[in-house]
Amino acid sequence: MTNEADRLGPTWSRRRFLGLGAAVAGSAAVLSACGGGEAGAPAPPGSSPTAPAGSFPVTITDKFGPVTIKQPPVRVASVGRTDHDVLLALGIVPACVYRFVPAMTRGVGVWAEPKLGAANPEIITNPISFEKVAALRPDLILDVQATGDEAEYRTLSNLAPTIGLPPNTSPNSVAWQDSTRIISTAVGRKADGEKLVSDTEAVLAKIKADNPSFHGKTVSVLIGSGRQLGVYTTADTRTKLLTSLGLVPSPYVAGLGESKFFVELSPELINDVDADIVLVLTREGLSKADTFAQYPALAASRAAQQNRVTVVEDFNVSLALAAGSVLSIPYAVNGLVPMLKSKFG
Repeated sequence: MTNEADRLGPTWSRRRFLGLGAAVAGSAAVLSACGGGEAGAPAPPGSSPTAPAGSFPVTITDKFGPVTIKQPPVRVASVGRTDHDVLLALGIVPACVYRFVPAMTRGVGVWAEPKLGAANPEIITNPISFEKVAALRPDLILDVQATGDEAEYRTLSNLAPTIGLPPNTSPNSVAWQDSTRIISTAVGRKADGEKLVSDTEAVLAKIKADNPSFHGKTVSVLIGSGRQLGVYTTADTRTKLLTSLGLVPSPYVAGLGESKFFVELSPELINDVDADIVLVLTREGLSKADTFAQYPALAASRAAQQNRVTVVEDFNVSLALAAGSVLSIPYAVNGLVPMLKSKFG
């Protein structure tokens, strides 16, 4: 199965860049409580610490049918684009991680590096090397935040029980709550997963409550790559993250529907995405000045002329926002909330 970004080519591949698929900080104390849970020091790569034997067997139904995990997994291979974030939040270091941008030198985002400790899991990139995965001898493979490609899934399933894309879910768009619950259940840590979800949702609710100036403000989230701009729809995690903080999609974004996670934006439509804040991400991590130079239509837009364009210059914040995982949410929000406050007070 191929998603819309893949059809548009490598520049816009969701797996290769900011196409990750939900989520989000008040005080540093609250964030630290949420960021990694209480899992303790990282376990050896691929191991699943303190999974109670009584939790097994467990059956999880994905897009391709039921998958039964008969006993606690010892070596977990993570090939879904951010599945490793859930494992690391639980204190489990996977045998491998999926690296979606070269900047992730250890295969994970900066928000997840502390959870790796001294471990260096095998790094998997696109296309997945089945030989690498097989050599790890996993007893569980996670491919939850994935394209849902059946050939890929069947090949992985021949190596070990594989949890794939959930039923009735678009590629690379599993809600962070769902992926957290699915993965924590698969490794026998369901209660810990529920706590990660509830703690993170509490953080988001607190941000929203503490910032009434955000409520009802319209937002459009744009992505620039090369010379092409795109706008994320309400199906995308970036938009969902911002609406969870009290903002609402701009009329143009609301009218796009949810059949795609983004659409290309031609220069003549730039004013159609006008909003109280137009948040711009770039594949290159450009400054605001460089972004305006590369996208002159954006620089000339009504939003830019009225100082309503905010460029996310910190590439790691963009990546954390794109990852939209239970582990990346605090990092993303730490970067985003000050930007929103500077606009709305």
